[in-house]
Amino acid sequence: MNPQHIGTCALLLNSQGLVLLGKRKNSYKSGYYGLPGGRVEVGESLESAIKREILEETGVEVDHCKYVGVVRETQDGYDFIHFVYVVKNVGYQPKLMEPEKCEGWNWVEIDNLGKILPGHKAAVEMYLNNKTIVDLH
Repeated sequence: MNPQHIGTCALLLNSQGLVLLGKRKNSYKSGYYGLPGGRVEVGESLESAIKREILEETGVEVDHCKYVGVVRETQDGYDFIHFVYVVKNVGYQPKLMEPEKCEGWNWVEIDNLGKILPGHKAAVEMYLNNKTIVDLH
């Protein structure tokens, strides 16, 4: 059975407006930075998926997240859909819960993201520009 090509990602912003990014390893675009997130499991709600992914990746339980929009991009020959959320005023230091997938989490300036996954970069730009949909080709 092929996995769903549907995922969630979240902009976690602290009180200074910095966004949380993790450096990827052993996965798609290793060496790039990305937002917390991942695939939606079959039958799982989008909000449950992003809360689960944040917990699995950072060790923090999120009570409330706000839907931002959707990004569609082509990844290795197939369309991947990212449902994007934002969590503001995060007051914690994340833990590295999946060291086999991520080198570490860092708070960075939202306008200086560096080498970030294309779909996640589009998600940040969508949030900053008050858009609700981005279609990357």
